[in-house]
Amino acid sequence: MVKFAIALPLSALTAAAVLGLGGCAVLPDSARQTDGPYPQTIDSPYGSATIEDRPTKVAVVSDVDLDIALALGVDPVIAPASESSGSISPWAEESLKDNGFETPPTFDASNGPDIAAITKAQPDVILATGLQDAGDSFDELSEIAPVVATTPDSTWTERTAAVATALDEAAAAKRAVSDIKAETKDIASSHLEFEDTRYTLADVQKNSIDYLSYDGSDDSFFTDLGLLTAAEASQYSAEKHSVRKAEVDTLDADVLFIHFPDEGQGLLDESDLSDPFYREVKVIRGKHYSVLSDDEFAALTNLSPLSYPWLLDKLPTAIRKAEQGRL
Repeated sequence: MVKFAIALPLSALTAAAVLGLGGCAVLPDSARQTDGPYPQTIDSPYGSATIEDRPTKVAVVSDVDLDIALALGVDPVIAPASESSGSISPWAEESLKDNGFETPPTFDASNGPDIAAITKAQPDVILATGLQDAGDSFDELSEIAPVVATTPDSTWTERTAAVATALDEAAAAKRAVSDIKAETKDIASSHLEFEDTRYTLADVQKNSIDYLSYDGSDDSFFTDLGLLTAAEASQYSAEKHSVRKAEVDTLDADVLFIHFPDEGQGLLDESDLSDPFYREVKVIRGKHYSVLSDDEFAALTNLSPLSYPWLLDKLPTAIRKAEQGRL
């Protein structure tokens, strides 16, 4: 994982210690603070965000950042529509209700952040830790308000810590992460059969299959439950994770979690898994796989303090069934 070589002064180190769980501090090395919470500067690969005072109007430009803001009790002034449904995700909707917030105004993020809509919202800060290709929009967004971003390979806890630092919500972040870790530990202890189970996470594309549990990916949801990535994960990376049809055997593992696009839109459909060609793959032949819904896939690929516990309610049963070869 890429780390910044910026030294953390005492106040930021304290925040890192507060949020450090499982022997790993989750505050990115990109946070720099002065004598108090503000002003502070958070650096990213794309530039710096200097936040003079505690923000009162917070804009979010990714599903992950909406989740983090809501988990910290912050009511955003604008948010993107969910990539999977075109509206707010079910876990964010639940959090909005629990917090007593109205659904914020949303913008179509299919072509990136809507600069005009975000400008109109007049935010004090823009959260972009989960924004893909954040570098393409960083300068333009920075003309509106300071932009909090992280490295592309940051984990959900690192993104949460960066936002918590920007909003001075370290205590709320610690509670959220600690609660999730505790719940995960409880589930893992009641499913000892998960331990050392090798898994693969895959997404069917138009002409290939994306191998998403590659080395360096955020595998924390599965590994915290006791699972391990498949041996083939070492063949793939963030830069190279496309699987051709002839290479489909590299998807093999003890269990496979696979997501399909709409029927006829991908290299294969779910019904094609009964084809003799795909049944040559042991995990498919033994029916040790689970087909992910759009929401489940969106949650797994956008881990956050809200999507993670939502998944804990959904996937343990699917994991158990996949291990047993029960669809």
